[in-house]
Amino acid sequence: MKEYVVVYNLNSRGKKLTESYLTTLFEKHNLKSKIFMTSDVSEVDQIIEQHKDSKKYSYCAIGGDGTINSLIDSLLRKGLDRPIVGCLPSGSGSDFLRTFAIPQNIETAIEHLKGDSTYLIDTAIVSTSKKERHFVNILNFGFLADTVEMSEKLPKIFRRFRYPISFWLKLLPARSGMMSIKTHNYEFNADAFVITVCNGQFFGGGWNISPKSSLQDGLLNIQIFKVTKKKAMKLFFLAKKGLHLTEPDVLLKRSGEIQLLSRQSIEIDGDYFDKGPAEIFVKKASIQLKI
Repeated sequence: MKEYVVVYNLNSRGKKLTESYLTTLFEKHNLKSKIFMTSDVSEVDQIIEQHKDSKKYSYCAIGGDGTINSLIDSLLRKGLDRPIVGCLPSGSGSDFLRTFAIPQNIETAIEHLKGDSTYLIDTAIVSTSKKERHFVNILNFGFLADTVEMSEKLPKIFRRFRYPISFWLKLLPARSGMMSIKTHNYEFNADAFVITVCNGQFFGGGWNISPKSSLQDGLLNIQIFKVTKKKAMKLFFLAKKGLHLTEPDVLLKRSGEIQLLSRQSIEIDGDYFDKGPAEIFVKKASIQLKI
């Protein structure tokens, strides 16, 4: 079995883990590993640069969706061909793992790193005039991205509750606005509250935002919330159980190529990215996920 290059995000807002604990955990399960404790995304790039031999190494992210996203982004930008990637929960929201029913307890979830079973999945890449980044789970355009942008500006004392605090602070002045997107066969130019672009199925701590998403079909599920703020709140509650898609004001489209043409904020897997315009493309079958 390959040796795991393990990246643990020290800024994850869940239970704090130590290097000795993680070393013991992997040893207990007879998994060879190199443990790296990181506090900045740039450190992930440095680690992968020194461990780019995917014939020798598998990779594992420990943290929330942002940690998983950072590792996969670094692997693909370094040009690795279908690297094997595992994920273990530790952060405030390991929603990507929920799509595969992987437990949210690290002691139980580590079992899925054993054996040779992998699941070939799509990722996507989003680019603006300033930057580009891969993502594996959910991209938000509009209100929900605004809340993430605000959350990253809050003092560290609020770190654990920064998402709900920023959500309610942003909600008070929020309103629908003109949003514009284009796919290979569809255009939207009208008022909307938020647009979600989904590769995985869950976000926001277990909300089943995209129950019809598949990570193997080469397509992203696009949900356009063409609603007022008041109606959006109702739909968000329905979205917790994936019941919002039957609402006529939620437009569902699917595409492997998307243009975000207006200037709303963009967030990726819980991290603020940039403002539009932007282009999104699916990178089909680019990661071997350990399941």
